Amino acid sequence: MKIWKTIIGIITMASVAFPVTQAHALTSVDKQDGGIGNTTHYMDKNPDIAADPKVKNIIYPLMATPAIKKKGSELTIQVDTKGKDPSGWIVKLNENSNSKVEGQYSLPVTKAEKGSSYWKNSSFIYNVTVSIPNDVTEKLYDLDVSYTADGAQVKDEEPNSVKVVNDFKKDFRFIHLTDIHVGSPRNIQDPANATEAGMWNPDESKRWLYLLKTIKQVNLLKPDFVVLTGDLMFGQMNPKEYIYEYEETYRMLKKFDVPVYIIPGNHDFYAQDATLTDGAKYWGEYFGPEYYSFNYGPYAHMVGANSMDWDKFDRQGHGSLSVPTWGGQIRQAQMNWIKKDLEQNDQTANANQVKGLFSHNNPVKRDREIWPSSDPDVQEYWKEYDAQHNPQNLSTLFKAEELGQKYDQLWHGEGAQELVDVMKQHGVSFSLHGHTHTDNITQQNGILYTTTASIELSATPWEGYRTFQKDPDSKNFNSYIYEGTDRSIPVYENGNSAAGTVSFEANLAQPNDGTQGAQTATVTNRLKKEVTITVPLYMKPGTYKPTDGEITENKLYGTKQWMELKVTVPANSTKEIKIQP
Repeated sequence: MKIWKTIIGIITMASVAFPVTQAHALTSVDKQDGGIGNTTHYMDKNPDIAADPKVKNIIYPLMATPAIKKKGSELTIQVDTKGKDPSGWIVKLNENSNSKVEGQYSLPVTKAEKGSSYWKNSSFIYNVTVSIPNDVTEKLYDLDVSYTADGAQVKDEEPNSVKVVNDFKKDFRFIHLTDIHVGSPRNIQDPANATEAGMWNPDESKRWLYLLKTIKQVNLLKPDFVVLTGDLMFGQMNPKEYIYEYEETYRMLKKFDVPVYIIPGNHDFYAQDATLTDGAKYWGEYFGPEYYSFNYGPYAHMVGANSMDWDKFDRQGHGSLSVPTWGGQIRQAQMNWIKKDLEQNDQTANANQVKGLFSHNNPVKRDREIWPSSDPDVQEYWKEYDAQHNPQNLSTLFKAEELGQKYDQLWHGEGAQELVDVMKQHGVSFSLHGHTHTDNITQQNGILYTTTASIELSATPWEGYRTFQKDPDSKNFNSYIYEGTDRSIPVYENGNSAAGTVSFEANLAQPNDGTQGAQTATVTNRLKKEVTITVPLYMKPGTYKPTDGEITENKLYGTKQWMELKVTVPANSTKEIKIQP
């Protein structure tokens, strides 16, 4: 993580649309994770913005915990009817908000019965089982559920929550990205990054350009799914900051056209004071469970863990916007859930299944081993910590913050060794993490521990993400190292974020709106390796052929022909592809 260069310079940058109109005395500045002082609110400029919880009736699948289902299979949806007895279930899949066509599929309901949830406390949760028709096009959809309760129609929709596939792939591919940090002032710690940061730019199309460009790249790569390991926002500048940061983050994440599995990081879970703001509460209202697991068909079982599993007291600031605890921890309740989940999976897993875990913090990067034992302050801290193993007193918290500023906090609390032991016991072979904003690959006892650089503009060696390509004939993955021993794929050409030029892109000569009878796609690859991308096309109805690549999807929606062009471009080269009748 890059060190803050000049905090005063950041706050007073007049050229950046930034939600700070004035700055008072700086209370405490932590080079790693501290706040930047007692600043005014973004709500002062935008008084109409308000929290708008997204998780309402549907509690599974969600945008952050989507379902990937094969045509002809069944999907069990969970709905919280909030004290009302439901009837007349209607379930549909709708084209998502990124699509330029309209379409809808009805999903026949085969069963509806009372159920329960480990994360949602309600006695009115219903398991609604539906079947996926064979004529559903392979796509990512919004889930639309309605029912009748107390004589009134109740309707809920969850975006980007169901991906329908023709089949599951033995050679599936997923992308790991982390630490996107919407709202973080570290995005402009280097003033040269001001444009790419787009800090609270009034024009939404110019806001958070670094993230928007990353999402466009991921959509072009079209992985089978994405794993996003926390620190979605910043959460330390003002009380109630989460009101606008959660809204902005949710808006941005809806731009993905592939399933994204999300777990929280420390910046998503701060409690900025005793009453006003608790990031964990916002998480449940916008993204749902703090931890969960999912399957990619029979070929992968993935556990998403919350490594910011601290009591609210430990997560809050005390009289300032600096926080004392930002390192990892998993407490026993969650650990027991992880053990039970893996035990149950062992009973049904086939020989081809791989198992992975993802969390914000890496359990093999521990403060107890990283902080130097020769430091008497470190010795005193661990002596005090070990007396309670749940540091809910101000003395312990303040010592942790002071040492954290000196040495950082990685895995700070409980659960690291137990988690590693559980992973080994159940054959988990890879583990995905963020937090440090750096690339790192570590292998221990047959487990691949991967830390990926941030998407936030503070990464080393560059802002990047990783692609994991499954070997169809083994349980191994490849392609997760772009170059060297651990480097991720750079978002920007040669890692130069200030220049704003991305590593690859696809541009169309004509509007992509269904009015064209011919189209030209220019695909530029600035990476040192070849790249295969998929470009969505909306044309007039007709039969089309590309001069390069292949059309992999082709369907008529009313007056628009939707197609997908798949093309491979060699390293450091450009292809111009004509699509015509």
